[in-house]
Amino acid sequence: MADVYKFKVRLKNLEDIIWRDIEITSVSNVAKLGYSVLAAFESTASHLFCIRFGGNRYEIMIEELDFIDKPIIDPIKTKLSALKLMVGDLLTMEYDYGAGWEFSIELIVITEMKRGSGTHYPYVTDGKGKGIIEDVSPYELLEMIDEVNSTGVLPKVYDDVRDKEVEWDYRKFDIEFLNVFFKDYVASIRDAYEVYE
Repeated sequence: MADVYKFKVRLKNLEDIIWRDIEITSVSNVAKLGYSVLAAFESTASHLFCIRFGGNRYEIMIEELDFIDKPIIDPIKTKLSALKLMVGDLLTMEYDYGAGWEFSIELIVITEMKRGSGTHYPYVTDGKGKGIIEDVSPYELLEMIDEVNSTGVLPKVYDDVRDKEVEWDYRKFDIEFLNVFFKDYVASIRDAYEVYE
């Protein structure tokens, strides 16, 4: 029988401004948790990421990296249930190593999954703030947020989907819109990382 894990995912240095609650099944792999975080924060998933827990590093290795000194565990082959997580456990996730995005992923609730509800997950149950902006550091994002707060002027950022610059308001978060496309977005991120052709 599978469980449903509910994680509180917070963006480091912006914990109270940008966060998500994500539900995912215990039979999902660690990689899918990573894909779900990236999808929930509106990432383009164009950079490497790793998840750390219990002294272990879970990372999809496209090529060998010389600067990593510990063995890397394949997150695709590791189910979340294998981590033996308990409520209160904290995982961390790094994304885009050059930019320095970090997420804290705290397990806040474990419930038994109802029979027949497996296709409902992953799912975002709550959140605040817009997602991240690719190729911008967390510090630059914080400066943009401070600028919006002090001047009221919204910065323009490039929108890949619309292929143009759009105003970016960090306060806008539409959970219903996100969940309409969420599972498809998680699947497309999975394909981006797992299909190397």
